[in-house]
Amino acid sequence: MKKYKCKIYLTALFCFVSFSGWAQEDSLAIYMLSAVRDNPAVIAEYHSYKSLAIACIGSGQLNDPEVNIGVFPKAMQHADSKQILTVSVMQMFPWFGTLKAGRQMQEWKAEAAYQKFREDGIALVYDVQQQWYDILATQEQIKSVQRNLKILKDIEKTALYQYKTAYGAKNARLSDQLRLQAEEARLYEQIESLQDKEKLQRQQFNLLMHRSADSSLSFPDTMKLREMPIVDWPQLERDNPRLQQLLAQGKMYDAQADMVKGQGRPMIGIGLEYMLNGRVDMPVMPSMNGMDMLMPMLKVTLPIYRKKTEAGIKSARLMKESTVFDYQRQQDMLRSQYLSIEQQATDAKREILLYNKEMNLLDRTLQLMMTEYANGTTSLTDILQTSRENIDYALKQFETQAKYNILVAEYEKLASKYDYVQK
Repeated sequence: MKKYKCKIYLTALFCFVSFSGWAQEDSLAIYMLSAVRDNPAVIAEYHSYKSLAIACIGSGQLNDPEVNIGVFPKAMQHADSKQILTVSVMQMFPWFGTLKAGRQMQEWKAEAAYQKFREDGIALVYDVQQQWYDILATQEQIKSVQRNLKILKDIEKTALYQYKTAYGAKNARLSDQLRLQAEEARLYEQIESLQDKEKLQRQQFNLLMHRSADSSLSFPDTMKLREMPIVDWPQLERDNPRLQQLLAQGKMYDAQADMVKGQGRPMIGIGLEYMLNGRVDMPVMPSMNGMDMLMPMLKVTLPIYRKKTEAGIKSARLMKESTVFDYQRQQDMLRSQYLSIEQQATDAKREILLYNKEMNLLDRTLQLMMTEYANGTTSLTDILQTSRENIDYALKQFETQAKYNILVAEYEKLASKYDYVQK
């Protein structure tokens, strides 16, 4: 059980991030910490777990003893005394092991809530990384369009120079000027659209960390590809919160079956009764006249109605079987997800190599075409077409780079790598 680790996990996490080599101010690590620390959904799950953990303290305890007091307004006359008052105390004891099973059931229920808390925290860290790489991709796309806009402006300068100096081609060069201005206007609009998209992404990123939407953020200038971790299936299954939650639920149902079985056995009550007696005038036995009485008591329940007990045990065992099948299904889902991530990552890396090659060729082509345009051996139409292809490949390249890094983050989520509760 890890019920007390959560009480200090935020402090431990802060120390882990602060002293790790790759953590720095306004880095992805700090943003992940901020989200886990401040996100209302995760905090709600933590308090839900904490309430169940505290409830375990009171489980497995004996029921309160019963006290009965009987007062006779008019004393009841007996042969050697008259009865004035009776006081009895009775403590019931369930069958052996019933209290322990009840306490274990509550503890495993709290453990399942703890694993749910872990699962939500790990999922939140993945969401932070996903939005982080989406923002980086948008930043790179903006810079790519701006680079192509600069190329068009250089070509516009060339066209303007030739319009002023070339003889007999004034009309053509003037049309080139207008076409270039139209293309530049389209790129300006594309840049503004991407900037609006980035602004929205940044606002959503802040809200994910439960901060003001317009809080300042810091991002690196470039987006680098990450390394895909090596899979370790035994460790992955041991760390996966969903699998651990199902295991905890299964043990909870085992304890529930034991508790119901114990409740179907006799309960034993041990008590003591005290009788306050008064003296009488003509007792049969003078030596016992007015003597108070103390009487031990024993009480045993008779559990003869067995249907409710048998139904409770059967229900708990069926729920246990359900968790076993859910565990196997979750194992299959984990393997399927990993195979899907592996295949998608392979495709993404292949696409990135293709886009890099295409962009390098198109960059060289544009440089040559600028020279050829100045010499009058290529048309503006070809240059504009090549520029658009270059922009399209750049947009796809950075989208694919972000997709690949998000796939790495998804695998880390699968492997519970950023499980800050465990730090």
